[in-house]
Amino acid sequence: MEPTPDPFAVIELDVPYAVLREARDRWAAAADELDRCWRRLARASTSGLSAAVTRAVEEFRDPCADELKALGGQAQDHADAFVLYGGQVVLADREQAERLRALLPWAEHAAQVVRR
Repeated sequence: MEPTPDPFAVIELDVPYAVLREARDRWAAAADELDRCWRRLARASTSGLSAAVTRAVEEFRDPCADELKALGGQAQDHADAFVLYGGQVVLADREQAERLRALLPWAEHAAQVVRR
């Protein structure tokens, strides 16, 4: 029979705080850049183009802008997943720690999730 996990145990991700902060900042920067990209693409003018070219541009532009917008939202969600407080990352459970580990740079993917 499996022992009942201690609800008051601390979950830690064995990664320096600076790496976690940098990962959060990079995801936030990616979200900002993707947001700027989809907005620029959505505003791309087709004035002066023939009807056939306008139609082709719109058929490309609109789905691409939608995809960039969705990717920007995902990047922002990833940034928001890093809850940093007082020089520590706040983790609710092992699953959250493993999700965060997956968002870290490749060199940190082997970081241990530890229950203390």
